[in-house]
Amino acid sequence: MNYAILRTAKLKTMGNIGGSLAHNYRTIETPNTDPNLTPKNDHSVATPEAVKQAIKDQLPEKRRSDAVLCIEYLITASPEWEGWGTSKEDEFFERASLWLSDKHGAENIAGVSIHRDISTPHLVAYVVPIDQKGKLNCKDFLGGRVKLNQMQTNFANTVADLGLTRGKEGSKAKHTNIKEYYHDINHARDFNIKTVSPKPEMFESKTRYGEKVTAAVIEQIEPTVKAANSILMDYEKARVDRSVAEASYNTLKKRVEPYLVAIEGLNPEEITRVNDTMQLESRKIAVERVKDKKAMEVSKYSQIDFKSNSVDK
Repeated sequence: MNYAILRTAKLKTMGNIGGSLAHNYRTIETPNTDPNLTPKNDHSVATPEAVKQAIKDQLPEKRRSDAVLCIEYLITASPEWEGWGTSKEDEFFERASLWLSDKHGAENIAGVSIHRDISTPHLVAYVVPIDQKGKLNCKDFLGGRVKLNQMQTNFANTVADLGLTRGKEGSKAKHTNIKEYYHDINHARDFNIKTVSPKPEMFESKTRYGEKVTAAVIEQIEPTVKAANSILMDYEKARVDRSVAEASYNTLKKRVEPYLVAIEGLNPEEITRVNDTMQLESRKIAVERVKDKKAMEVSKYSQIDFKSNSVDK
């Protein structure tokens, strides 16, 4: 079963926001990303500084000192979802963006990014939590388990026809926040999978309990699966890089081999003489090329003039 995944983080200071943006825009070292794919990441706002300024512009002057200034959303789907790399992927991220706009108002979304340089693509959004009264009010959106459950269900329904569902509602499995999500990806290298099954409720049918256990186990092993996918991607990249390096080495070896043969057994002074001779010959060849090019141009123009005169006659 493939799941729609929605995580949130509360950013209370500009320092928190700046750190998150540095990770988001890859201005700091980011584990488990492929630098060759980073240019394929999409950002609705060009720079992290511009996102930070957009957040500041939306913040009311009067607010509590401990208020949440920004909600960071991370939206993705199960790594096994067949929609990755197809038109469904674009549709998924487009719907996620529209869902955020409907929930918070487009004016309160400071920036949206889509990362494709990691094993499973995901969307990151920075939202200033302004409520309907115009107040900075994160609690209105993320306050309490009921609202969080409703949010998960609402988003899952938005992308259900793309072949995605939400995690088991009412599951006792702990939901990870964004920080834990990235930590799990970066540190689940030993693949020591441990799961905790939920306890059966009184009079609960075997079928329902089985579904609950399945959902709980999937949610608990998801970070390890992501880490495994990331390692496979890293391995494949290393294999390709090695192949390219070997090809470059072989090409370079063929080019310098005649020179190495020529200086074999010579002392430093003799090698210097060989180098000087090579440079002199190189300059001669360059001069000859220029002369040949000019001669070809003169010949070309002469032929054009000859044809022109022939036509006139």
